[in-house]
Amino acid sequence: MRFQLLTAFLLTALTWHAVAESFSFTVLGKNGTPVVGVKAAGNDAALAQAQRDFAAMVRAATKIEDYRGGRGWFSLTLAIVGEDNTGEAEAAMAAHQLNRDILGDEGFLLHGQTNRKFILCAYSGRGILNGVYKILEKTLGVVPPRPQAGLDYPERITSSASITTPYWEKPAFDLRGLSLSSSLGWPRPAMNDWMSRNLMNFPGSSPQTFAGLYPSFSQYGFRQIMGGHTFHFWVPFKEFGETHPEYWPLINGERTKKWYQGGQLALGNPEVIDLVVQRMLAYVDKYPTMEALSFGYNDNSKDGFGWGEDPLCLALDSPNDLPKPGSKRPRTWSTRYIKASNQIIARINQKYPKMKMHVYAYHWEMMQPPDCEVHPNLIVEFAPLYKCCVHAINDPNCPRNDMLAEWLTKWTEKTPNVYMRDYYFASPYVPLVTLDSLQKDLQFFRERKMLGVRPEIIPDAPDAQNLQGRDFATWLRPSNYYERAWDASGLRYFALARLAWNPDEPLEEIVGLFCRSYYGAKAGSLMAQYHLACDRNMTLSGHPGEPAKLRGDAERTDFINYGVYCSCWNWAVNIRDHSRRLFLTEDRKQVGAAAMPLLEPLYQARQVAYQDLNLLVLDRIEKDLDLMRQYLLFHGYQLKNESKTPEFLVQPSSGAVD
Repeated sequence: MRFQLLTAFLLTALTWHAVAESFSFTVLGKNGTPVVGVKAAGNDAALAQAQRDFAAMVRAATKIEDYRGGRGWFSLTLAIVGEDNTGEAEAAMAAHQLNRDILGDEGFLLHGQTNRKFILCAYSGRGILNGVYKILEKTLGVVPPRPQAGLDYPERITSSASITTPYWEKPAFDLRGLSLSSSLGWPRPAMNDWMSRNLMNFPGSSPQTFAGLYPSFSQYGFRQIMGGHTFHFWVPFKEFGETHPEYWPLINGERTKKWYQGGQLALGNPEVIDLVVQRMLAYVDKYPTMEALSFGYNDNSKDGFGWGEDPLCLALDSPNDLPKPGSKRPRTWSTRYIKASNQIIARINQKYPKMKMHVYAYHWEMMQPPDCEVHPNLIVEFAPLYKCCVHAINDPNCPRNDMLAEWLTKWTEKTPNVYMRDYYFASPYVPLVTLDSLQKDLQFFRERKMLGVRPEIIPDAPDAQNLQGRDFATWLRPSNYYERAWDASGLRYFALARLAWNPDEPLEEIVGLFCRSYYGAKAGSLMAQYHLACDRNMTLSGHPGEPAKLRGDAERTDFINYGVYCSCWNWAVNIRDHSRRLFLTEDRKQVGAAAMPLLEPLYQARQVAYQDLNLLVLDRIEKDLDLMRQYLLFHGYQLKNESKTPEFLVQPSSGAVD
């Protein structure tokens, strides 16, 4: 279909309120044709990306392939305040008494200059991108639901809503991102596009991957903040192990011989601090655009997390690092670690005053806050590996999370520069976190004035292992694992992105937006019923509002604090536990009846897809049905394949095939 400039009849699609100085902006005309011409006022890479993506997303939604955003009844200028050379962006902000203190770096304003001329302005390229994506969401009603789907919407959008200007928003958190594991670290275009289009800004990197990643960051306005386990990068054992064994901790009378599952660094040794500072300064000299270095300790669960008893290191500790008499909580080494980190960042700041440095609060021995001050340029990544996923972190009835919330609160009392690294590892079959607990977590993080969130997940199928000509490795997964994991958990990751922007967005609206974008409007409303019903059962499985008894060895409960209603094992989630929670019963003969309220909207949605002959929607629904088949098979139920309504071919009450 050729793109045509619409004429005077489009005046009916807009409203001008002269007194209020408000104008109505829309994207499509009455016949579903795009009516906006977009131009970028500046050379910022993110501005150019915003201009390209506006046209690409409108093309995808309308299926009008020749729309390029060049001309339209409405004109939309994209401008960064102070960089547009005209002063129009600054004037727009002033007209509505907005400034950087109010909007921050990533808030935006859509301002109507006349009834046909509009300007989208922000204080950064990332802010412009956020504005473009929110405008398209508000007008077209769809967003990219998951990376594998890209911009492949199942139905053509033929009408758009209007936005009354002025319209402005800003994110609740400064940092909103994902940490991608089980994947090689070079640019991941599908994940980057999806994260950007869903208002995220923090993909993360490490010293090992930064050089390969940062060139792609500028077009998305991504934050250049490093993380990861980096002790072994700054002080490699292969380089110094033989000549300077004193750089490594003394454990059981011997210096460690390896970094992974071995030991940390001897942080009390001034030569270690000197070496780290020297190498960090050289790194920043080479990559001066970065915002934060990383000083993340090694990943180790042995020998007191590998910190050791070197006398110089022990001198950094505090008596308060030891557990109180009678407590089963672990000893902590966070005081030693943060004191050394304070020294390093203070010296880095002598040359680079604005540079920050990432540190961990990860694993049992290190999640407790230090008995010392935290330097204002340290960024703390709070990483509770075994957090309960069915309860909110501040749920007083969850023994595990109540302890973690206590530690997190104490960290935020020492510094506002804390963000959350949760662990939403997905199996190919089972989602971890509930939507209810996810929302309450984000609301708690906002209450604590935290920087934001960047949980660990695996990428969706288009990027998967991200080999790009490199060799497969034993720690990577088979190709279909990534797609199936997102089949199970994609809605949760979508909800995370939405809630990181606005923790108060109603869950029903989030699920509705996802389902409309992924399954189409007709089947989407039914699939929203299905997903909400499943999540409701998972929430109920945690017995909300009921104090939970401790589970397991009584000698360990003060430390582990594992409640009978908790779900804390992020690494090995299994179908057995998930299906029992989903159907709210351990009696297999009751599972069939319990499953029917979940299956009915799922089957109805499948019939809608069949009636419309929409193969894309049918394939997506079939993935959800395949997951439900797995959950039912565990209890001895097999669904009939060709039935239009949910019927069982095999069930435990009969034990026979009909």
